[in-house]
Amino acid sequence: MAQERTKAEKGRMRRLLRRMRSKYRLLLIDDRTFEERFSVKLNRLSVLVFTVLTFLLYGALIVSVIVFTPLKRFIPGYSDQETKLNAYRSTIEADSLEMVVHAQDLYIANLRGILSGSLPSDSIAKLTPSDLKPTAEDLLPGRSDSLLRARVAKEEQYSLMEDRGTTERRELASLLFVPPVQGIVTSTFDRGKEHYGIDIVTKPDAAVKACLGGTVTLASWTTDAGNVLQLQHANGLTSIYKHNSVLLKKAGDRVKAGEAIAIVGSTGETSTGPHLHYELWHNGEPVDPGAYMVFK
Repeated sequence: MAQERTKAEKGRMRRLLRRMRSKYRLLLIDDRTFEERFSVKLNRLSVLVFTVLTFLLYGALIVSVIVFTPLKRFIPGYSDQETKLNAYRSTIEADSLEMVVHAQDLYIANLRGILSGSLPSDSIAKLTPSDLKPTAEDLLPGRSDSLLRARVAKEEQYSLMEDRGTTERRELASLLFVPPVQGIVTSTFDRGKEHYGIDIVTKPDAAVKACLGGTVTLASWTTDAGNVLQLQHANGLTSIYKHNSVLLKKAGDRVKAGEAIAIVGSTGETSTGPHLHYELWHNGEPVDPGAYMVFK
C-alpha cells in the first residue's frame, strides 16, 4: 500500500511538472487586419518566476525610496535626529517653565498668607535665593580638618618623592586630549580671578566632544552655568562643560574620547552668547586646558 501511495504521489508530481512546463503562445493580433503583431512562448513556470521577481524588485524599490529619501519623515512613528533634538529641547524648556511656575505659586501663596496675617512678614525671604557669600571666617578649617592636615604634613615631612606639580604636569603631558570644540578662545584660564577654565566661541549648535574617555558624573542645570555636564576620567582627571543648549548624555553614561556629549549654547545667567566654558581639574586642582590642547 505504501509503495502504491508513493507511486501515485510521484505520478501527480510528474503531471504537475508537465503542466508547468507546457508551452503556450501569447499573440497580439491587429483587430482590423488580423495581422500578427507580437508573439512570445510562455509556460506556467516562467510566468510564476517572472511574477515573483517583479514583486521582489518592486518591494526593493519601495524600501530604497523610504530609506534613502526624505519621504521617510512622513511615515507615522518615524523621527529623525533633528526631531529628537527638538523634542529634547522642548522637554528641557518645559521642565524649566514648570519649576518657574511652581516657584511663583509658592511665592503667591506665601504673599497671601502675609496679607491675611497667618504668616510673619519676613517669611517671604525664605522663598528668594540668598545672595550672601561666605566670608573668610566661614572658610577657616575646623579642628578635625586641622588635625588631619597636621598628621599628613608629619607623614610627608621626610618624603623623598619629587615635586607634585612636576609629576602632575608630566602625567598630563603624556595624555592625548581631544579638543571639545574648535573655535576662538575669548577668555583664558586665570586662577587669580577665579576663572578656572577657558571660554571658546564656536559655531552655534556645534557638537561638544569628550576630551577623554570616562563616565558622566553630572548632567544637570544651574542658574549661572545653564546646562552643565561633568566627566570623570582616569588618573584623577575631571572635565566640565558649561552653558550647553542640550545635554546628549545623562549621569552614569560611559563615553569615549571624541564622542559628542552636548550641543553648544548660551544657557545660564553668566553667558553672553553661544560659547563653551571648559574646565579641566586634576586631583581636585584646576588646570589650564590651553597648556595641553589647541582649540583653533
